[in-house]
Amino acid sequence: MDFNQTKQILETVASHGKSGCGIITLANQTNISQSQLREFLDSNNDFFCKLNNKSTYTLNAFGKYKGSVEAMLQSVSERNEKTKLNQLILVACVAFVFGFIIGGI
Repeated sequence: MDFNQTKQILETVASHGKSGCGIITLANQTNISQSQLREFLDSNNDFFCKLNNKSTYTLNAFGKYKGSVEAMLQSVSERNEKTKLNQLILVACVAFVFGFIIGGI
């Protein structure tokens, strides 16, 4: 899920308040498939919680971010930056090893 989609999901769920937002409603309002939404919502327990074992979700007001959309978006942004940095480091290491092997031949 990219940053804009994550922001859209967070804001949509937040707009429904404590009553939560169902998967179908969320999918219709965000134009993201239900399967992608389920996977995203279930894998981000710090952000969302499921209400009464239904397919209704609300922001997690008791987690690390206390239901703050801004704090959650900041976390997503930082996570994306770390991922980009790790990818660059991996590419640099592969290039170095490849250069070392070619230079040794």
